[in-house]
Amino acid sequence: MHAFEMIGSRGPGAIRPIYALFGDDPFLRREATLAIIRAAMDHGEATGQVADDEDELGVSRVAGPQAELARVLDEVRTLPFLAPRRVVIVEDADPFVTANRKELESFAAQPSPTGVLVLSVKSWPSNTKLAKLVEQYGASVDCKAPRERELLGWLGRLASDRWGVSLPDDAARLMIELVGPEPGLLAVEVDKLVAYVGDRRSISRDDVGRMVGAGRTLEVWDMIDRATLGDAAGALTVLDRLLTAGEAPQRLLAALATSLRKVHHAGKLRQARRDLNDACRSAGIPPMAFEKTGRQHAHLGPSRVDRLPVVLLETDLALKGSSTLNERAMLERLLLGLARPRRD
Repeated sequence: MHAFEMIGSRGPGAIRPIYALFGDDPFLRREATLAIIRAAMDHGEATGQVADDEDELGVSRVAGPQAELARVLDEVRTLPFLAPRRVVIVEDADPFVTANRKELESFAAQPSPTGVLVLSVKSWPSNTKLAKLVEQYGASVDCKAPRERELLGWLGRLASDRWGVSLPDDAARLMIELVGPEPGLLAVEVDKLVAYVGDRRSISRDDVGRMVGAGRTLEVWDMIDRATLGDAAGALTVLDRLLTAGEAPQRLLAALATSLRKVHHAGKLRQARRDLNDACRSAGIPPMAFEKTGRQHAHLGPSRVDRLPVVLLETDLALKGSSTLNERAMLERLLLGLARPRRD
């Protein structure tokens, strides 16, 4: 199962005697571990804030490189005192698993009825005998960094399960664009947005634009849209407002590059006879922007779409010192070049 399935009101389901947590995302590892502890201690899922489960009676943490098998298994098998179960978590357990694989296979096949063993590892090949036994009698939990489409659904569930607030896909997608695909940071932003919307019980795209990351990001995108759809005056007005507000020219160019490379990629695919929706999807453009991308292609024309990477590179070199123009003039030249009527 993926860690996302354990984080929320559903939790990990029926408690298992052995778990393997694998993957590189520290937030998902931590939240999956806390979900196991809550379920093992019959606490259910914490709502609104994380309980202080690390000091929970009956929970032990052991460093994997120094862990001794006999001590770990004795701890798991010891009857719990003033707690429904005993939970033993072996952190950085890769060397522990390697050194004690046979014994752990025996434990997985005949686990303790009152203890839970959690192995937190970096690598967990699914074709080993131990992995198959853990899957049969316990659970393997994937804590790898997720893809965007997985994050979208999870963010909506997190807002709903934890706070009873709706978070539509368009708002969640903007959060990912602004923050990046980092579950821990995104969860913090959800908490902040819930406090911001108050009794409204719904988080809109505009709320995200105002509260998450740099508050001027939506203006940057507005500037790009205006330039690539032919509104030169509007694009320059937004550029002036952004520069006056202290936005760095290199950051503005980076935003332009991120957007325009996708427009270029989709344009090349369309030239190879792919339809608009398929080309946009392959280029990483969200469905809500498919129609706009078609209008951008129609305004720019094939030759300008082809040259977008070259134009971006030229502007980047100019900002780094290859031109005598000032930074504002370089960005204005780029926007005007995008906004002028097509010639092919």
